[in-house]
Amino acid sequence: MNTDSTHIAVLFVDIVGSTRLYRELGNRRAEALVSAALARALATAQRFGGTHVKSIGDAIMCVFDDAGAVARASMEMQSASANPPLEGDPTTLALKVGFAAGEVVQRDADYFGDAVNIAARLADMAKAGQILTTEQTSIALPGDLRRIARMFDHTPVKGVMESITVTQLVWDQRSHTEVFSPGHVVGALSLRLHYADQERRLSPADLPFLIGRNEVCDLVVGAAFASRQHVRVEYRRGKFVLVDESTNGTYVAHGEGEAEMAYLRNEPFALIGSGRFWLGSLPADQHSEPVRFEVD
Repeated sequence: MNTDSTHIAVLFVDIVGSTRLYRELGNRRAEALVSAALARALATAQRFGGTHVKSIGDAIMCVFDDAGAVARASMEMQSASANPPLEGDPTTLALKVGFAAGEVVQRDADYFGDAVNIAARLADMAKAGQILTTEQTSIALPGDLRRIARMFDHTPVKGVMESITVTQLVWDQRSHTEVFSPGHVVGALSLRLHYADQERRLSPADLPFLIGRNEVCDLVVGAAFASRQHVRVEYRRGKFVLVDESTNGTYVAHGEGEAEMAYLRNEPFALIGSGRFWLGSLPADQHSEPVRFEVD
C-alpha cells in the first residue's frame, strides 16, 4: 500500500436536488442530466489542472496543486451551470462547491486528512450556486480572488479539533446582492458590545465569545441572575448569533424600546442592527446595566 503526505487543494462538487430530479423526471432522464453536469464540471476541473479522484453518487472529488486554480475552476463551473448540461434538454442543474487547501495523505489513488474532511463539509453546507472555502485557504489566493472572498460562517468539522472560519467566493452579481443588499444582515463583519464601562469590538475571527459571571468569560457581567457562562456569541451564515446556555434565560430587545422582547433559553438568536440584552431576568426586575450591541 502506497502512502505519501503532500500539500494540495481538495475540491468537492455536488449536484443540488438530484433526489427530487430522479423522482420528477424519471431515472433515465435524470441520470443523463446528472452525468452530463458532472462530466462538464470534471472537464472544467481538468482544464485548470485538476485531477479526478472519485465520484460519489451525484458528487465528484478532485485535487489541485494550487488553490488559485481550484478557485477559478469553481467559478467557471458555477457560471456554466446556468446553461443546460445536456443538448436538447432545457433542464439546468445547480451546483454547490466546497474546497480547502492543506496537508493530506495520499493512499494509492485516494486522499485523506483534514483538508478532505473540510472540503466535503463545505460542499455539504453550501447552497445552490455557492462556492465555500476556509479563511486560511482564501488568504492564500491571488489578490483578485481574495477581494471577492467574504466571511460566511464558523462551523465544526468532524475529526478537526477547532471550528473553522468559512468564507464565500462572491463570484457573480447575484451573490454580491445576496451578501450585501440593505435588507440583509448576511455578511455583517463587526459587532460592538457595551457593558458598564467595558466595550468590545468583535470580528468573526474573534468568536466564539463568552459572556457571564465567571472570570474566565471574555466579557464578565455582574447581573445577579446571570449564569457563570450565560451566553456565547457565534458567527453563522454571515450573522452574529447569541446562543443562550443559561439557567434563567436571556431577554433581547432590538432598538431602544422594550415592547418587542424576545426570550431565549438554550437556543440561538440572530443579532440585527442595534439593541440590548439582559441576562437572567426582565429589565424591570434586574436593576443592572444591559449589554448593548451594534452590528455593522
